[in-house]
Amino acid sequence: MWITWRHQDVDLVWPITVEQKIDIFYEQVWGWQLHVADLIANGGCPLGSEAKVGSIPHSGFAVLQICLSYFETIGKYRGLATGDGAQFKAGAQMVLPDLQNVPREVREKLLEVLYRGARCGLYHNSRTCRGVGLGQPQNGEAMAYDPDAQVLVISPERLPRALKSHLERYRTELLDPINDEARKCFVHQFDKDFGVK
Repeated sequence: MWITWRHQDVDLVWPITVEQKIDIFYEQVWGWQLHVADLIANGGCPLGSEAKVGSIPHSGFAVLQICLSYFETIGKYRGLATGDGAQFKAGAQMVLPDLQNVPREVREKLLEVLYRGARCGLYHNSRTCRGVGLGQPQNGEAMAYDPDAQVLVISPERLPRALKSHLERYRTELLDPINDEARKCFVHQFDKDFGVK
């Protein structure tokens, strides 16, 4: 059985090390989620291939559907919060640190619209809710929120790359043994997800 885009379960001798767990997580999220979303939105080379593929027109909602679960994953693996949407919102703030520069009240509205309007809309209704749409924010960011108009614009072309950049930083952090608490939270969630006792 394939457990990453490069490894089968028979390739590993269990129990595996923390570093192997980090690599499995990284390869799964990178190879089966974020890079796929990036290819759909922007085109490029599939992993393990030198042949380029083009982007798929009108694929924005599919890209968001692939990408938005990443925020909740990070919230879980960092052990940040519990409750309805709390892991998603906490994860979004970790992945998009510029949100800390947004005034608290606006940030909370943005996170609620991102969670309910984008994530829940796509997950439960296969479309975003009113006030959430696709576009290219002028500031070059992956998303922009206008609190006056209560509109959230998300770039399906930029979002996968922003998430891939975060995943790289997270992997680097986890591989450094000095980050003991982050590694403990990660291993706890990884073992829970993989059924490791």
